[in-house]
Amino acid sequence: MSRYAVNSLLYRLKKDPAFRTLFTADAASTIAEADLTEAERAAFVARDMRKINELGGYLHLVMSIPGLAGH
Repeated sequence: MSRYAVNSLLYRLKKDPAFRTLFTADAASTIAEADLTEAERAAFVARDMRKINELGGYLHLVMSIPGLAGH
């Protein structure tokens, strides 16, 4: 598990609307090159923010991504 990779992806999803749009359309393809474990990748594809948090995602980032954190 790489907290850095998880949080880098969360940060990019938060700050980059174009990347977030791609992720929303096809999460698996969008994060295919990310340095994630299979569990991390599965959590992102499923948009399972609780699991992402359990895998090291900072709660603030998890909850601040527009459209993904179940606001």
